[in-house]
Amino acid sequence: MSTPFGQALRRWRRQRGLSQLELALQACTSPRHVSFLETGRSRPGDAMVLRLAEALDLPLRERNDLLRQAGFAPAYPERGLEAAAVAPYWDIVQRMIAQHEPFPAFVVDRWWEILATNQGAAALLPAEEDADFVDILDGPMRQVLENWLEIAWFGLYRLRREVAAAGPDERLGAMLARLEAMLAGTIPPPISPDSPTVCVRVRAGGRTLRFVSTIARFGSCVDVTLSELRVELMYPADDETDALFRAMIRTQPA
Repeated sequence: MSTPFGQALRRWRRQRGLSQLELALQACTSPRHVSFLETGRSRPGDAMVLRLAEALDLPLRERNDLLRQAGFAPAYPERGLEAAAVAPYWDIVQRMIAQHEPFPAFVVDRWWEILATNQGAAALLPAEEDADFVDILDGPMRQVLENWLEIAWFGLYRLRREVAAAGPDERLGAMLARLEAMLAGTIPPPISPDSPTVCVRVRAGGRTLRFVSTIARFGSCVDVTLSELRVELMYPADDETDALFRAMIRTQPA
């Protein structure tokens, strides 16, 4: 009889589009052993669980869940941002967004909730911390984005990829459902051949500001919290936006 671990292993393997043979080769085991693990005829050791999780390219949170389902303690700590071990890395994030001034920068977590912003972000798109991307998209962004529908659809594409990578997650799933409902009845705008990226086009003072967004994250993380942090840095997509936004920031009240 299949175990919770076996069921999860089979679900992840299928979600990643791997055969038992392919997974076995990547995890340095045999297809027979993978089959026995999925059906509950064999129990894995913790090292085997971690090898399988690595072969399946699971996020750290999901690797911990797989270990729990196999009866083991989590291998990756999940510390708060205020924890002594994490605080120096949170300071790095704070320095990143401060040094990115005057241009907008946001820090978001796994569920796209805003954890921190810089002054440029507040000037471009006022948003409360703890709001998530869908909240902002359905609120402040509707009033200021010229290409709201385009940004919403590309947000949907990205969220679908992240849900597929993360697996079952009620919060991500609920956010995806909200965004899909928001876009129901619309179709994706055609891709413009004029730009290699989808620029965020913001209306401000009767002018259009064009920004390109990049995402920074920590590499080689062994802490769940740090592995899920994303720093979104927005850069002017042209010289006109650079000059206009700098001038706009200078006129903002201190």
